[in-house]
Amino acid sequence: MKWTTYELIKQEKIDNTIDERLDFSDYIEGTDIYRISPVQVKGDFEIYDAEEFVFYLDIKCTLYLPDARTLEEIPYEIDLSVEEGFSTFEDEENHKIEGITIDLLPIIWSNIILEKPIRVVKNETDDFDFGNTEVETDDINPAFAKLKNNKK
Repeated sequence: MKWTTYELIKQEKIDNTIDERLDFSDYIEGTDIYRISPVQVKGDFEIYDAEEFVFYLDIKCTLYLPDARTLEEIPYEIDLSVEEGFSTFEDEENHKIEGITIDLLPIIWSNIILEKPIRVVKNETDDFDFGNTEVETDDINPAFAKLKNNKK
């Protein structure tokens, strides 16, 4: 998803929509992501005065992440909408266009990484034995002996 500004200006008059399936499997090396499904990117773009390019993108994919307790593979759905701007001039709200090309791949990847949770945990707790929760009365510390009567 890399275009020159001239290609985008020409393409806007014909069809300014985007509908791509992208493979980011090379990008997950060095991360804790086990695998990633093909990323579906849909949207469109607008051009203002041939200097500002704004992309409206819907990004959908599934990340397969390790369970925080068992390291089992857990699917995590990502479905987000982003607005990304590029301009030929320095601006706080837009990315600066380097040369004459706009590359959306790093922008899409950074949005996916920003949506990735720090950790995922499978909802099932039945697999875990938390041990015996009963306390033996002989092992009670004398300082806490009166608390035994509060137990219901």
